[in-house]
This record gives sequence, C-alpha cells and structure tokens, in this order.
Amino acid sequence: MDSSSAENIKPLLFISHKHVDSLIADTIRQFITRSTAGNVDVFQSSSDIAEAPKAGRSLTKQLRETLWKANVVILLYTDQDQDWNYCMWEIGVASHPQSPEARIILFNCNTTAPGVFADQVSVNLRALADIMKFTKDFLTSPDFFPGYGKAITAFDDNDEAVTTAAAEFFEKLKAVLPELPPPFSVDWPAFPFLQLEMKEKDAAIIKNAPTAERSKIATEIILNECVISNADKYCEQLFGMPNFLPDMTLKQLAESWRECNQTSKSKWVEALCSQVTDGALWKFPKNVVELMQGVNDNNWFAPLMIRVRKIPAKATVQFDIYFYKFIVKEDKQAVEIPLPLSE
Repeated sequence: MDSSSAENIKPLLFISHKHVDSLIADTIRQFITRSTAGNVDVFQSSSDIAEAPKAGRSLTKQLRETLWKANVVILLYTDQDQDWNYCMWEIGVASHPQSPEARIILFNCNTTAPGVFADQVSVNLRALADIMKFTKDFLTSPDFFPGYGKAITAFDDNDEAVTTAAAEFFEKLKAVLPELPPPFSVDWPAFPFLQLEMKEKDAAIIKNAPTAERSKIATEIILNECVISNADKYCEQLFGMPNFLPDMTLKQLAESWRECNQTSKSKWVEALCSQVTDGALWKFPKNVVELMQGVNDNNWFAPLMIRVRKIPAKATVQFDIYFYKFIVKEDKQAVEIPLPLSE
C-alpha cells in the first residue's frame, strides 16, 4: 500500500452496547460523525445507517474481524442488571494480545462499573467535565486513535468549537440517558465540601524542592495546577457560583472570591495551600485556621483539609476540604468556642 492510500484510510470506532441502548449509541455515533465531518468510520450493530453486521454471514466472525480492525472500542454501560457477557466478549476480542492495538473506553451511565474497568479512568456520561475531557482528547489528540498517527481534526484543545461540540453532545446525551436507580442511602454535608486534584508529578516537584524554597514553589504549583475535581452545591453557593467550571484551578477560585470580597483578607488561601503542601508531602497537615466569608454570606468559614488520597490509575493526588463554620463575636476580634463548665 502506498503512502497516499494509507492517508485515505479512516480510523474505525466500534460501539459495543446492548441493543436496548440503541438511542444512546445513536447519539454517540451522530456526535462522532458530525464533529469529524465523517472522517471516522463507526461500527454500530443496532443501526441501519452505520456500518453493521451483514445478513447471510456469521455474526461472530463479522464482529471478530471488525473488532480486530478497530482503532477504538467504546463500551456503553448502562444498567448493571442487564446481561453484559456478549459485550465483555467483544472487549476481550479487542484487547487480545495478538490483535492490533486498540484503545478501549468505558462510557458509563451508572454508578458502578464492570470489574475489568475497576482501575481504568472512564467517561461519566452524566458529568459535563468528563464529556469535555473526552471531546478534547477525541478531536485534538494525535494519540487518540492508535496507529493513525495524527489528530482527527485540526482544532486545538482550547478551540471554542471543541467546547461547543462537547456542550451540545452533553445536552443530547442527557435527553436519552436512562434514569438512575434511587440511591441506597441519603446523606447531606454538614459543611461545604471541595475536592482539589493535583498530578503526581507536581506533588513530586514539591517533595523534591529545596526546603528553603519549598513553601513558595508549592504555593505556586497548588494555585496554578490544582483543579477542582469535585464539590457540593453548598460550596458553589459559598463562592457565589451556580457551578464550578470544568478544570477550574484554585487560583481562579480565589480570584473570583476576591472580586466579590475586595475588603476581606485572603489569608485563608495561604492557609489552604499550607495544608495541601503537607498533604502532597504525605504528612499530617498543621492546623492552620484562617477565616473567610462566603459571597453574600455573613457567616465565617475556615478551610480544613481532612483527607488525602493517591489514585495510581490517574497518576493524581486528591485533597478533600471542608469549610467549617465558626461563630464570630460581635467585635470581630475572636471566635466563640464554648468551654465545658462544671455544674
């Protein structure tokens, strides 16, 4: 095959799914086709438009041949009570050691995942941030399709067209995703919750920094590289936002707060960076308490880091923070903490 012929070969994406979930598979296929202007071949067995098994031939043989050629296989996972044996067989064929390299991605609509994907980063179809990350990778990464050697579009990952495509994809998915089963438990946070996430390589930079310069280096990294990976609605309200933007950094959060609280000091940011620094060093944090007021809130809070976790599959470190509420005396010179008095 000459080089000009090789350039005309489209990458192949295989959607593994239950036929009862064909509407979701249709939405995924339509997004792939439209966002790439038809530059990706999509195999969807439930569609009469996409490439699918042909009548009069062995279904198993056709699927095996197609999976062997696929550059990317998406497993659409919905209801855990369905029988997923056939889909798992398709994943097994695609990931066979003797088959050409294929990228396997879990599109998860559920709160659980198949055991084979336990350590793999999946795409939560109900989370806009996940859809944004997938879309950027899909449209702009030269490594997305193994063996293809280039990005499927000419967009870069900051292009407005990519962000728009992701937002539209997310909205269309919301219209066809099944309802989640009711939760087995009901809980609510006693204090606003925020989770920050840092790459392990950035934590290593902090750890290896000279002691005399570590605090300065760590603060810069934490402000610019720590992103909000999770938060509850109470924390978003605390900062006067309907929701936090995808990949929002701690620096952006602090700057947004300062714009609304120009007369308030922001020592709480330094205190939080100090605690996260200790967490990145895998040490118990020092109790550094600095109060702040929320946007349009007369109450006083202090951010305290209460948990650190490493996630090897993502090569990241996460920091769980709660904004504890304090009662401040009227003269604003102290906080009230009642002492136990003898009767």
